[in-house]
Amino acid sequence: MTRTVGIFSTGGTIAMTAQPGEQGVAPEAGFDLLSPMRAAHPDLGLEHIELFAKPSASVSLADVQQIADQIEAGLQAGFCGAVVTHGTDTLEETAFALSLLMPTSKPVVVTGAMRSPEAAGADGPANLASAIFVAANREAEGLGPAVMFGDEIHAPHLVRKIHSSRPHAFTSDPFGPMGHIVEGRLDLQMRPTLVRKPLRVGGPVPPVPIIQAGLDLEPETVAAFFGAEIGALVIAGVGGGHVSSRAVDAISDLAQAIPVIITSRVGMGHTLSRSYAYGGSEIDLARRGVINGGRWRPAQARIIVQLLLSDGKSRQDIADWLSH
Repeated sequence: MTRTVGIFSTGGTIAMTAQPGEQGVAPEAGFDLLSPMRAAHPDLGLEHIELFAKPSASVSLADVQQIADQIEAGLQAGFCGAVVTHGTDTLEETAFALSLLMPTSKPVVVTGAMRSPEAAGADGPANLASAIFVAANREAEGLGPAVMFGDEIHAPHLVRKIHSSRPHAFTSDPFGPMGHIVEGRLDLQMRPTLVRKPLRVGGPVPPVPIIQAGLDLEPETVAAFFGAEIGALVIAGVGGGHVSSRAVDAISDLAQAIPVIITSRVGMGHTLSRSYAYGGSEIDLARRGVINGGRWRPAQARIIVQLLLSDGKSRQDIADWLSH
C-alpha cells in the first residue's frame, strides 16, 4: 500500500512571492508546493491541505490548534505522517505548541525556508523534500512533532532560531539535533523524552505579555500592567531569573492580582530556585508569590500559560506544569 504524507501549508517565506509593484515578498494563497515534490518522491502519496497563508508572526494559538486538529484527522484517515510548512519567524513556537497539543507519536515535521522561491539558492524545496522523507520514514515512528531544517532534525522543545536571515538559522545547542539526513538515509541519534498529557485551547486565549529585564528594571514598566486586560505576565529575568531590587515591590503587587512568571532571558538553562536570596533574586521573588518558570524559555512559558489559562486552569496548575 502506498504511504501517504499530508502537507499542511500555513504560509511563510516558503510560499511567498513578489507582488506586482511592491518591494519584497508576501504570502500567496494557492501556492503550488507539491509539483516538484511528486518527482522527488514518486513512491509516496502526497496530499496538500492549505490551511491558511500567513506571515508567521500573525499565527495564533487558535491557528495552531486548527493545525493540530487537521493533522490528527489526517492521521486518523491514514496518513503515515505529516509536514507543516510555516514561516520561520515563529516556527519554533508553533512546533513547541504542537508538541503540547498533539498526542500522536507519528512524525509531524515542521519546516520552512529562509529564502523565497524566487531567490537564488532558495532553500524551501530542499527542506520540504527532506521533511517529507522524514514524515514517510518508518524509522521516524514515535518521533511526534519535530523540526526539519537544513537536513537537521530538531526536538521542538530545544530548537531555536539564531539568525535573522542566513539559511542555517536554527540550532538545538548545546544538545545538538536529534538526527540528520545523510546520503538519502535517516540517521536518528536521539528521540524526545518529554511525554505529557496533551493540552488544548479550551476557550479564548488571553494576552500574556513578556517583559525582558535588563539593567535596573524600572517599577514603572511593571506598573504599566496594573489593571490591564491580561491573563498573566512573563518576566524574562537576567541570569538565573533575577530583576532589579527597585522592581520587586511592583512585581509583588502585580503577582497578587494575576499569575506572574519569572524565567531567564539567557536562552539555556533552568530558572534558578534556591541559589540567590538578595532583593530581586529568584528566592525573593518566590516569597512574593512569583511563579518559577523552570526549564522553559520565556516564549515557551508564555505558550504554556496561555494554553492553561484558555482551558480554565488555576495559578497552582500553572506552577505545577512549569515545574515539570
